Amino acid sequence: MERRKSPRAPVEVNFQLWKNKKVKKKAKGSIKDISLDGMRVETDLSLPMGSDIVFSLDLPAELKFNLAGKIVWQKKEEKKYMYGIRFSELNITEKPKLYNFVLATLSK
Repeated sequence: MERRKSPRAPVEVNFQLWKNKKVKKKAKGSIKDISLDGMRVETDLSLPMGSDIVFSLDLPAELKFNLAGKIVWQKKEEKKYMYGIRFSELNITEKPKLYNFVLATLSK
């Protein structure tokens, strides 16, 4: 049974991880799926559970914005880490961009 409130869209992009309003590490990785509520991210960074992080995303279709979130689960897979991120802040201008991106990706 599907428990998610929003549909998921797969997308691979590069991103930066921020913590305490400073760039903690620049990372290459991929967003394996993304929705209006959160995303699943794969990277080589090891981060503690519950970390508050800001992702600076440069998505396809010239969508560029920041998303704040919290790590709600993590899983190590060989040399990579998989994280579940729940968005904590999505401002009024970012939510429609993300919604349109998710819908466009799902319709492919």
